[in-house]
Amino acid sequence: MISAPNHQQQLSGNKKSIFSFYTIFSVAAIFVIVLLASCGGGRTKTPTGEIVTPQGTKVYNPNTGKYEFETDVSGKVDTVQWSDADSSVNDPIESDPSQYMGDEETPIETNETSNEGSTFGTYNVAMMMPFNAHKTNTLEGGIHKNSKSALAFYEGAKLAFDKLSAEGVNLSVTVMDTKRSESETLGLLSRTELMNAHMIIGPYGTKPLTQVAEFAKREKKILISPTNTSKYITKEDPNYVQANPSLQSHCEAIMRHALKYNEETEIVLVCRDKDVEKVRLEFFQNEKMKIKGEGRLTEYIIDAETAQQYGEMDLLPYFKEGKTTVFIVPSYSNEKFISNFMRQVAISKGPNEAVIYGMPRWMEYKTVSFDYFENLNLHLSVANFADKNESEIKDFRRMFFEKYGTLPTDNAYKGYDLALFFGRQIHKHGTGFPMQLDLEDNSYLSTKFDFQNNIPLDADDRLDKINYIENKYVNIIKFENYQFQLTN
Repeated sequence: MISAPNHQQQLSGNKKSIFSFYTIFSVAAIFVIVLLASCGGGRTKTPTGEIVTPQGTKVYNPNTGKYEFETDVSGKVDTVQWSDADSSVNDPIESDPSQYMGDEETPIETNETSNEGSTFGTYNVAMMMPFNAHKTNTLEGGIHKNSKSALAFYEGAKLAFDKLSAEGVNLSVTVMDTKRSESETLGLLSRTELMNAHMIIGPYGTKPLTQVAEFAKREKKILISPTNTSKYITKEDPNYVQANPSLQSHCEAIMRHALKYNEETEIVLVCRDKDVEKVRLEFFQNEKMKIKGEGRLTEYIIDAETAQQYGEMDLLPYFKEGKTTVFIVPSYSNEKFISNFMRQVAISKGPNEAVIYGMPRWMEYKTVSFDYFENLNLHLSVANFADKNESEIKDFRRMFFEKYGTLPTDNAYKGYDLALFFGRQIHKHGTGFPMQLDLEDNSYLSTKFDFQNNIPLDADDRLDKINYIENKYVNIIKFENYQFQLTN
Protein backbone atom coordinates (compact mmCIF):
# COMPACT_ATOMS: atom_id res chain seq x y z
CA MET A 1 0.00 0.00 0.00
CA ILE A 2 1.26 3.47 -0.89
CA SER A 3 0.24 6.22 1.51
CA ALA A 4 -0.17 9.82 0.48
CA PRO A 5 -0.56 12.07 3.55
CA ASN A 6 -2.23 15.42 3.09
CA HIS A 7 -0.92 17.48 6.01
CA GLN A 8 -3.07 20.26 7.39
CA GLN A 9 -1.97 23.18 9.53
CA GLN A 10 -2.49 22.80 13.26
CA LEU A 11 -5.53 24.67 14.56
CA SER A 12 -5.52 26.98 17.55
CA GLY A 13 -5.29 25.31 20.97
CA ASN A 14 -3.89 21.87 21.70
CA LYS A 15 -6.17 19.92 19.41
CA LYS A 16 -4.57 18.89 16.16
CA SER A 17 -6.62 18.36 13.02
CA ILE A 18 -5.68 15.04 11.42
CA PHE A 19 -6.73 14.46 7.85
CA SER A 20 -4.91 12.10 5.55
CA PHE A 21 -5.66 10.13 2.38
CA TYR A 22 -4.50 6.58 1.78
CA THR A 23 -4.97 4.95 -1.59
CA ILE A 24 -4.98 1.22 -2.20
CA PHE A 25 -4.60 1.73 -5.88
CA SER A 26 -1.68 3.54 -7.47
CA VAL A 27 -1.27 7.16 -6.41
CA ALA A 28 0.01 7.79 -9.90
CA ALA A 29 -3.20 6.35 -11.32
CA ILE A 30 -5.52 8.68 -9.41
CA PHE A 31 -3.22 11.59 -10.24
CA VAL A 32 -3.62 10.75 -13.92
CA ILE A 33 -7.41 10.54 -13.55
CA VAL A 34 -7.67 13.95 -11.89
CA LEU A 35 -5.23 15.47 -14.36
CA LEU A 36 -7.15 14.14 -17.34
CA ALA A 37 -10.47 15.28 -15.93
CA SER A 38 -9.26 18.83 -15.53
CA CYS A 39 -6.67 19.37 -18.25
CA GLY A 40 -6.79 16.52 -20.76
CA GLY A 41 -3.89 14.17 -21.52
CA GLY A 42 -1.05 14.49 -24.01
CA ARG A 43 0.31 12.02 -26.60
CA THR A 44 3.69 10.31 -26.49
CA LYS A 45 6.22 10.89 -29.25
CA THR A 46 6.78 7.16 -29.82
CA PRO A 47 3.37 5.46 -30.11
CA THR A 48 2.82 1.91 -28.90
CA GLY A 49 1.46 -0.77 -31.22
CA GLU A 50 -2.03 -0.79 -29.76
CA ILE A 51 -4.13 0.83 -27.02
CA VAL A 52 -7.30 -0.22 -25.23
CA THR A 53 -10.21 2.22 -25.15
CA PRO A 54 -13.69 1.87 -23.57
CA GLN A 55 -14.99 1.05 -27.08
CA GLY A 56 -12.40 -1.64 -27.86
CA THR A 57 -8.77 -2.06 -29.02
CA LYS A 58 -7.20 0.43 -31.42
CA VAL A 59 -4.11 -0.34 -33.50
CA TYR A 60 -1.59 2.29 -34.62
CA ASN A 61 -1.70 2.86 -38.40
CA PRO A 62 1.65 4.29 -39.58
CA ASN A 63 0.06 5.38 -42.87
CA THR A 64 -2.38 7.74 -41.19
CA GLY A 65 -0.46 8.37 -37.98
CA LYS A 66 -3.64 7.56 -35.99
CA TYR A 67 -5.01 4.78 -33.82
CA GLU A 68 -7.82 2.92 -35.58
CA PHE A 69 -10.15 0.07 -34.68
CA GLU A 70 -9.20 -3.33 -36.05
CA THR A 71 -11.51 -4.84 -38.63
CA ASP A 72 -11.89 -7.95 -36.46
CA VAL A 73 -12.09 -6.81 -32.86
CA SER A 74 -11.85 -9.42 -30.12
CA GLY A 75 -12.49 -9.10 -26.41
CA LYS A 76 -15.23 -7.44 -24.41
CA VAL A 77 -16.72 -4.09 -25.33
CA ASP A 78 -18.42 -1.99 -22.66
CA THR A 79 -22.10 -1.65 -23.54
CA VAL A 80 -25.31 -0.91 -21.66
CA GLN A 81 -28.61 -2.30 -22.89
CA TRP A 82 -31.72 -0.55 -21.54
CA SER A 83 -35.02 -2.30 -20.96
CA ASP A 84 -38.06 -1.91 -18.74
CA ALA A 85 -37.40 -3.53 -15.37
CA ASP A 86 -40.01 -5.32 -13.33
CA SER A 87 -41.24 -3.90 -10.05
CA SER A 88 -39.03 -6.13 -7.91
CA VAL A 89 -35.73 -4.50 -8.79
CA ASN A 90 -34.13 -1.18 -8.01
CA ASP A 91 -35.75 1.64 -10.00
CA PRO A 92 -33.05 3.59 -11.87
CA ILE A 93 -34.72 6.97 -11.47
CA GLU A 94 -31.32 8.56 -12.10
CA SER A 95 -29.04 7.07 -14.73
CA ASP A 96 -25.60 5.98 -13.60
CA PRO A 97 -23.48 3.77 -15.90
CA SER A 98 -21.37 2.64 -12.95
CA GLN A 99 -24.31 0.62 -11.63
CA TYR A 100 -23.59 -2.12 -14.17
CA MET A 101 -21.15 -4.61 -12.73
CA GLY A 102 -19.44 -7.94 -13.53
CA ASP A 103 -20.36 -11.37 -12.17
CA GLU A 104 -17.09 -12.58 -10.60
CA GLU A 105 -16.99 -13.63 -6.94
CA THR A 106 -14.21 -14.03 -4.39
CA PRO A 107 -14.35 -15.38 -0.78
CA ILE A 108 -14.32 -12.78 1.97
CA GLU A 109 -12.20 -12.69 5.13
CA THR A 110 -13.56 -11.04 8.28
CA ASN A 111 -12.79 -10.41 11.92
CA GLU A 112 -14.93 -9.39 14.88
CA THR A 113 -13.98 -5.78 15.56
CA SER A 114 -16.75 -3.27 16.22
CA ASN A 115 -16.89 0.43 17.12
CA GLU A 116 -20.64 0.79 17.54
CA GLY A 117 -21.77 3.87 19.48
CA SER A 118 -18.27 5.09 20.38
CA THR A 119 -16.35 8.37 20.19
CA PHE A 120 -12.77 8.75 18.97
CA GLY A 121 -10.22 11.49 18.53
CA THR A 122 -9.92 10.58 14.85
CA TYR A 123 -12.49 8.77 12.72
CA ASN A 124 -11.50 6.41 9.93
CA VAL A 125 -13.52 6.90 6.75
CA ALA A 126 -13.35 4.59 3.73
CA MET A 127 -14.58 5.74 0.32
CA MET A 128 -15.30 2.94 -2.18
CA MET A 129 -15.70 4.36 -5.69
CA PRO A 130 -15.50 2.91 -9.23
CA PHE A 131 -12.61 5.08 -10.46
CA ASN A 132 -11.50 2.41 -12.97
CA ALA A 133 -7.94 3.73 -12.75
CA HIS A 134 -6.70 0.63 -14.60
CA LYS A 135 -8.68 1.78 -17.65
CA THR A 136 -7.26 5.29 -17.79
CA ASN A 137 -6.10 6.00 -21.36
CA THR A 138 -3.33 8.59 -21.32
CA LEU A 139 -2.72 8.28 -25.08
CA GLU A 140 -6.31 9.08 -25.96
CA GLY A 141 -6.46 11.95 -23.49
CA GLY A 142 -9.51 10.78 -21.58
CA ILE A 143 -10.83 8.60 -18.78
CA HIS A 144 -13.23 5.68 -18.83
CA LYS A 145 -16.81 6.87 -19.34
CA ASN A 146 -17.99 5.07 -16.21
CA SER A 147 -15.31 6.76 -14.09
CA LYS A 148 -16.65 10.28 -14.53
CA SER A 149 -19.48 10.22 -12.00
CA ALA A 150 -17.25 8.68 -9.30
CA LEU A 151 -14.42 11.12 -10.04
CA ALA A 152 -16.74 14.13 -9.79
CA PHE A 153 -18.17 12.78 -6.53
CA TYR A 154 -14.66 12.34 -5.14
CA GLU A 155 -13.56 15.82 -6.22
CA GLY A 156 -16.53 17.35 -4.41
CA ALA A 157 -15.94 15.19 -1.34
CA LYS A 158 -12.25 16.17 -1.25
CA LEU A 159 -13.21 19.84 -0.97
CA ALA A 160 -15.62 18.95 1.83
CA PHE A 161 -12.88 17.05 3.69
CA ASP A 162 -10.64 20.11 3.40
CA LYS A 163 -13.40 22.24 4.93
CA LEU A 164 -14.00 19.71 7.70
CA SER A 165 -10.31 19.76 8.55
CA ALA A 166 -10.47 23.54 8.88
CA GLU A 167 -13.46 23.09 11.22
CA GLY A 168 -11.41 20.82 13.47
CA VAL A 169 -12.99 17.54 12.35
CA ASN A 170 -10.34 14.82 12.55
CA LEU A 171 -10.73 12.25 9.77
CA SER A 172 -8.40 9.69 8.26
CA VAL A 173 -9.79 8.96 4.81
CA THR A 174 -8.98 5.89 2.73
CA VAL A 175 -9.87 6.02 -0.97
CA MET A 176 -10.53 2.67 -2.65
CA ASP A 177 -11.06 1.86 -6.32
CA THR A 178 -13.70 -0.85 -6.79
CA LYS A 179 -12.99 -0.95 -10.56
CA ARG A 180 -16.64 -1.76 -11.30
CA SER A 181 -15.83 -5.32 -10.24
CA GLU A 182 -17.63 -7.50 -7.71
CA SER A 183 -14.50 -9.58 -7.15
CA GLU A 184 -12.46 -6.41 -6.57
CA THR A 185 -15.04 -5.19 -4.06
CA LEU A 186 -14.99 -8.50 -2.21
CA GLY A 187 -11.21 -8.40 -2.11
CA LEU A 188 -11.24 -4.95 -0.55
CA LEU A 189 -13.36 -6.18 2.35
CA SER A 190 -10.40 -8.11 3.77
CA ARG A 191 -8.25 -4.98 3.90
CA THR A 192 -7.21 -3.58 7.27
CA GLU A 193 -8.48 -0.15 6.20
CA LEU A 194 -12.01 -1.52 5.87
CA MET A 195 -11.83 -3.49 9.10
CA ASN A 196 -10.71 -0.34 10.95
CA ALA A 197 -13.21 2.02 9.26
CA HIS A 198 -15.77 3.75 11.43
CA MET A 199 -17.76 4.88 8.37
CA ILE A 200 -17.87 3.61 4.78
CA ILE A 201 -19.11 5.73 1.86
CA GLY A 202 -20.08 3.72 -1.23
CA PRO A 203 -19.82 1.68 -3.31
CA TYR A 204 -21.89 2.27 -6.44
CA GLY A 205 -23.86 -0.60 -7.96
CA THR A 206 -26.46 -2.86 -6.38
CA LYS A 207 -24.40 -6.07 -6.23
CA PRO A 208 -21.20 -4.56 -4.77
CA LEU A 209 -23.28 -2.49 -2.35
CA THR A 210 -25.10 -5.60 -1.16
CA GLN A 211 -21.74 -7.29 -0.54
CA VAL A 212 -20.45 -4.34 1.47
CA ALA A 213 -23.78 -4.04 3.33
CA GLU A 214 -23.48 -7.65 4.52
CA PHE A 215 -19.94 -6.91 5.72
CA ALA A 216 -20.95 -3.64 7.43
CA LYS A 217 -23.93 -5.22 9.17
CA ARG A 218 -21.84 -8.12 10.45
CA GLU A 219 -19.07 -5.80 11.68
CA LYS A 220 -21.53 -3.15 12.95
CA LYS A 221 -20.07 -0.38 10.82
CA ILE A 222 -21.83 2.66 9.44
CA LEU A 223 -22.45 2.37 5.70
CA ILE A 224 -23.51 5.40 3.64
CA SER A 225 -25.01 4.56 0.24
CA PRO A 226 -24.60 7.71 -1.92
CA THR A 227 -26.48 6.63 -5.07
CA ASN A 228 -28.54 3.46 -4.69
CA THR A 229 -32.31 3.75 -4.18
CA SER A 230 -33.25 0.11 -3.67
CA LYS A 231 -35.12 -1.00 -0.55
CA TYR A 232 -33.76 -4.54 -0.89
CA ILE A 233 -30.08 -3.95 -0.05
CA THR A 234 -30.36 -4.89 3.61
CA LYS A 235 -32.82 -5.23 6.49
CA GLU A 236 -32.73 -4.67 10.23
CA ASP A 237 -29.53 -2.65 10.04
CA PRO A 238 -29.88 0.79 11.69
CA ASN A 239 -26.33 1.67 10.58
CA TYR A 240 -27.21 1.49 6.88
CA VAL A 241 -27.99 5.00 5.61
CA GLN A 242 -29.49 5.54 2.15
CA ALA A 243 -28.61 9.11 1.19
CA ASN A 244 -30.45 9.01 -2.15
CA PRO A 245 -34.27 9.19 -1.86
CA SER A 246 -36.17 6.20 -3.24
CA LEU A 247 -38.65 6.19 -6.10
CA GLN A 248 -41.46 6.06 -3.56
CA SER A 249 -40.08 9.19 -1.86
CA HIS A 250 -39.98 10.97 -5.24
CA CYS A 251 -43.62 10.04 -5.90
CA GLU A 252 -44.74 11.17 -2.45
CA ALA A 253 -42.91 14.50 -2.79
CA ILE A 254 -44.53 15.13 -6.18
CA MET A 255 -47.94 14.35 -4.73
CA ARG A 256 -47.50 16.73 -1.82
CA HIS A 257 -46.32 19.52 -4.14
CA ALA A 258 -49.16 18.98 -6.63
CA LEU A 259 -51.84 19.01 -3.90
CA LYS A 260 -50.34 22.15 -2.37
CA TYR A 261 -51.07 24.16 -5.52
CA ASN A 262 -53.95 22.27 -7.16
CA GLU A 263 -57.26 20.62 -6.35
CA GLU A 264 -57.31 16.83 -6.34
CA THR A 265 -60.02 16.91 -9.03
CA GLU A 266 -57.52 18.59 -11.40
CA ILE A 267 -54.89 15.84 -11.08
CA VAL A 268 -54.54 12.92 -13.50
CA LEU A 269 -52.08 10.06 -13.00
CA VAL A 270 -50.67 8.83 -16.32
CA CYS A 271 -48.66 5.77 -17.27
CA ARG A 272 -48.30 3.13 -19.97
CA ASP A 273 -50.16 -0.16 -19.66
CA LYS A 274 -47.16 -1.89 -18.10
CA ASP A 275 -47.14 -3.49 -14.65
CA VAL A 276 -43.85 -1.84 -13.70
CA GLU A 277 -45.43 1.60 -14.23
CA LYS A 278 -48.92 0.88 -12.94
CA VAL A 279 -47.66 -0.18 -9.52
CA ARG A 280 -46.08 3.27 -9.11
CA LEU A 281 -49.49 4.91 -9.21
CA GLU A 282 -50.26 3.45 -5.78
CA PHE A 283 -47.50 5.58 -4.25
CA PHE A 284 -49.44 8.67 -5.36
CA GLN A 285 -52.83 7.29 -4.38
CA ASN A 286 -51.65 6.35 -0.88
CA GLU A 287 -49.99 9.72 -0.29
CA LYS A 288 -53.11 11.50 -1.52
CA MET A 289 -55.23 9.53 0.99
CA LYS A 290 -52.88 10.55 3.81
CA ILE A 291 -53.35 14.22 2.91
CA LYS A 292 -56.93 14.43 1.64
CA GLY A 293 -58.60 11.28 2.91
CA GLU A 294 -60.61 8.69 1.01
CA GLY A 295 -61.17 8.81 -2.74
CA ARG A 296 -58.87 8.00 -5.63
CA LEU A 297 -57.28 10.28 -8.18
CA THR A 298 -58.15 9.90 -11.85
CA GLU A 299 -55.90 7.48 -13.72
CA TYR A 300 -55.21 7.37 -17.46
CA ILE A 301 -53.56 4.12 -18.57
CA ILE A 302 -52.20 4.38 -22.12
CA ASP A 303 -51.91 1.40 -24.45
CA ALA A 304 -48.21 0.55 -24.63
CA GLU A 305 -48.17 0.20 -28.41
CA THR A 306 -49.95 3.53 -28.86
CA ALA A 307 -47.41 5.17 -26.56
CA GLN A 308 -44.50 3.64 -28.47
CA GLN A 309 -45.72 4.38 -32.02
CA TYR A 310 -46.68 8.04 -31.60
CA GLY A 311 -50.35 7.05 -31.65
CA GLU A 312 -53.17 9.44 -30.82
CA MET A 313 -54.16 9.79 -27.15
CA ASP A 314 -57.62 10.81 -26.03
CA LEU A 315 -56.76 13.68 -23.69
CA LEU A 316 -59.64 16.07 -24.43
CA PRO A 317 -61.91 14.70 -21.64
CA TYR A 318 -59.36 15.74 -19.05
CA PHE A 319 -59.46 19.44 -19.94
CA LYS A 320 -62.16 21.76 -18.59
CA GLU A 321 -62.69 25.29 -19.84
CA GLY A 322 -60.84 27.81 -17.69
CA LYS A 323 -59.35 25.08 -15.50
CA THR A 324 -55.82 23.76 -15.03
CA THR A 325 -55.13 20.08 -15.65
CA VAL A 326 -52.21 18.48 -13.83
CA PHE A 327 -50.68 15.34 -15.36
CA ILE A 328 -48.33 13.28 -13.19
CA VAL A 329 -46.26 10.86 -15.28
CA PRO A 330 -43.98 8.54 -13.23
CA SER A 331 -42.24 7.14 -16.31
CA TYR A 332 -38.62 7.50 -17.37
CA SER A 333 -37.47 4.49 -19.40
CA ASN A 334 -38.96 5.51 -22.77
CA GLU A 335 -38.15 8.97 -24.12
CA LYS A 336 -40.28 8.44 -27.22
CA PHE A 337 -43.39 7.97 -25.08
CA ILE A 338 -42.70 11.12 -23.05
CA SER A 339 -42.10 13.14 -26.20
CA ASN A 340 -45.33 11.89 -27.77
CA PHE A 341 -47.33 12.51 -24.60
CA MET A 342 -46.14 16.10 -24.26
CA ARG A 343 -46.92 16.74 -27.92
CA GLN A 344 -50.45 15.39 -27.42
CA VAL A 345 -50.99 17.56 -24.33
CA ALA A 346 -49.87 20.66 -26.24
CA ILE A 347 -52.35 19.84 -29.02
CA SER A 348 -55.28 18.97 -26.76
CA LYS A 349 -55.16 21.67 -24.10
CA GLY A 350 -56.21 24.55 -26.34
CA PRO A 351 -56.34 27.81 -24.33
CA ASN A 352 -56.40 25.93 -21.01
CA GLU A 353 -53.48 25.59 -18.64
CA ALA A 354 -51.58 22.33 -18.26
CA VAL A 355 -48.98 21.25 -15.71
CA ILE A 356 -46.85 18.12 -16.06
CA TYR A 357 -44.86 16.43 -13.30
CA GLY A 358 -42.10 14.06 -14.41
CA MET A 359 -39.06 12.15 -13.17
CA PRO A 360 -35.36 13.10 -12.82
CA ARG A 361 -34.23 11.38 -15.99
CA TRP A 362 -36.28 13.78 -18.11
CA MET A 363 -33.46 16.28 -17.67
CA GLU A 364 -31.28 13.97 -19.79
CA TYR A 365 -33.70 13.68 -22.72
CA LYS A 366 -32.38 14.85 -26.08
CA THR A 367 -35.42 14.77 -28.37
CA VAL A 368 -38.12 16.51 -26.31
CA SER A 369 -38.49 20.18 -27.24
CA PHE A 370 -37.72 22.73 -24.55
CA ASP A 371 -40.78 24.60 -25.83
CA TYR A 372 -42.89 21.77 -24.41
CA PHE A 373 -41.01 22.04 -21.11
CA GLU A 374 -41.77 25.77 -20.98
CA ASN A 375 -45.35 25.86 -22.28
CA LEU A 376 -46.55 22.83 -20.30
CA ASN A 377 -45.17 24.04 -16.97
CA LEU A 378 -42.91 21.03 -16.49
CA HIS A 379 -42.01 20.09 -12.91
CA LEU A 380 -39.45 17.40 -12.04
CA SER A 381 -38.41 15.70 -8.82
CA VAL A 382 -34.62 15.55 -8.29
CA ALA A 383 -32.44 14.45 -5.39
CA ASN A 384 -29.90 17.25 -5.87
CA PHE A 385 -30.23 20.65 -7.52
CA ALA A 386 -27.76 23.55 -7.35
CA ASP A 387 -29.21 26.97 -8.19
CA LYS A 388 -26.35 28.66 -10.01
CA ASN A 389 -27.77 32.09 -9.17
CA GLU A 390 -27.20 31.58 -5.43
CA SER A 391 -24.09 33.22 -3.99
CA GLU A 392 -22.98 30.04 -2.18
CA ILE A 393 -23.15 28.09 -5.42
CA LYS A 394 -21.16 30.77 -7.24
CA ASP A 395 -18.48 30.63 -4.54
CA PHE A 396 -18.31 26.83 -4.74
CA ARG A 397 -18.10 26.88 -8.54
CA ARG A 398 -15.23 29.35 -8.33
CA MET A 399 -13.43 27.27 -5.69
CA PHE A 400 -13.97 24.04 -7.64
CA PHE A 401 -12.66 25.58 -10.86
CA GLU A 402 -9.56 26.93 -9.14
CA LYS A 403 -8.87 23.48 -7.71
CA TYR A 404 -9.63 21.25 -10.71
CA GLY A 405 -9.75 23.50 -13.77
CA THR A 406 -13.33 22.52 -14.61
CA LEU A 407 -16.83 23.34 -13.37
CA PRO A 408 -18.63 21.04 -10.91
CA THR A 409 -21.27 18.58 -12.08
CA ASP A 410 -24.27 17.37 -10.10
CA ASN A 411 -22.16 14.51 -8.75
CA ALA A 412 -19.57 16.98 -7.44
CA TYR A 413 -22.25 18.86 -5.50
CA LYS A 414 -23.57 15.55 -4.19
CA GLY A 415 -20.11 14.43 -3.06
CA TYR A 416 -19.46 17.75 -1.33
CA ASP A 417 -22.81 17.87 0.48
CA LEU A 418 -22.73 14.24 1.55
CA ALA A 419 -19.12 14.25 2.82
CA LEU A 420 -19.63 17.54 4.66
CA PHE A 421 -22.89 16.44 6.28
CA PHE A 422 -21.72 13.03 7.48
CA GLY A 423 -18.29 14.30 8.49
CA ARG A 424 -19.99 16.79 10.78
CA GLN A 425 -22.37 14.14 12.11
CA ILE A 426 -19.69 11.65 13.13
CA HIS A 427 -17.66 14.46 14.71
CA LYS A 428 -20.70 15.69 16.66
CA HIS A 429 -22.26 12.40 17.77
CA GLY A 430 -19.57 9.73 17.31
CA THR A 431 -20.37 6.42 15.65
CA GLY A 432 -23.87 6.49 17.15
CA PHE A 433 -24.87 9.38 14.87
CA PRO A 434 -27.35 7.37 12.72
CA MET A 435 -29.80 7.47 15.64
CA GLN A 436 -29.54 11.29 15.66
CA LEU A 437 -30.10 11.87 11.95
CA ASP A 438 -33.81 12.59 12.28
CA LEU A 439 -32.93 15.68 14.34
CA GLU A 440 -30.89 17.28 11.53
CA ASP A 441 -32.51 19.51 8.90
CA ASN A 442 -29.78 21.89 7.73
CA SER A 443 -29.62 22.97 4.09
CA TYR A 444 -26.57 22.21 1.96
CA LEU A 445 -25.53 23.35 -1.51
CA SER A 446 -27.77 21.06 -3.56
CA THR A 447 -30.25 19.59 -1.09
CA LYS A 448 -31.53 19.29 2.44
CA PHE A 449 -31.51 16.06 4.42
CA ASP A 450 -34.66 14.54 5.89
CA PHE A 451 -33.72 11.16 7.32
CA GLN A 452 -36.45 8.79 8.43
CA ASN A 453 -36.37 5.23 9.72
CA ASN A 454 -37.64 2.48 7.44
CA ILE A 455 -39.64 0.21 9.76
CA PRO A 456 -40.58 -3.40 8.90
CA LEU A 457 -44.31 -3.81 8.33
CA ASP A 458 -44.45 -6.74 10.77
CA ALA A 459 -42.73 -4.89 13.63
CA ASP A 460 -44.72 -5.27 16.88
CA ASP A 461 -43.46 -1.91 18.10
CA ARG A 462 -42.71 0.54 15.32
CA LEU A 463 -39.62 1.73 17.22
CA ASP A 464 -38.12 -1.65 18.07
CA LYS A 465 -36.83 -2.47 14.58
CA ILE A 466 -35.24 -0.41 11.82
CA ASN A 467 -34.50 -1.85 8.38
CA TYR A 468 -32.38 1.14 7.38
CA ILE A 469 -32.44 4.95 7.40
CA GLU A 470 -33.47 6.84 4.26
CA ASN A 471 -33.11 10.45 3.22
CA LYS A 472 -36.60 11.29 1.98
CA TYR A 473 -35.98 14.90 0.98
CA VAL A 474 -36.71 15.56 -2.70
CA ASN A 475 -36.27 18.83 -4.58
CA ILE A 476 -39.09 19.89 -6.92
CA ILE A 477 -37.86 22.02 -9.81
CA LYS A 478 -39.80 23.85 -12.52
CA PHE A 479 -38.76 24.72 -16.06
CA GLU A 480 -39.42 28.46 -16.36
CA ASN A 481 -37.84 31.12 -18.57
CA TYR A 482 -36.05 28.25 -20.31
CA GLN A 483 -34.16 27.07 -17.25
CA PHE A 484 -34.87 24.84 -14.26
CA GLN A 485 -35.60 26.64 -11.01
CA LEU A 486 -36.16 25.36 -7.49
CA THR A 487 -39.76 25.58 -6.22
CA ASN A 488 -39.53 24.09 -2.72
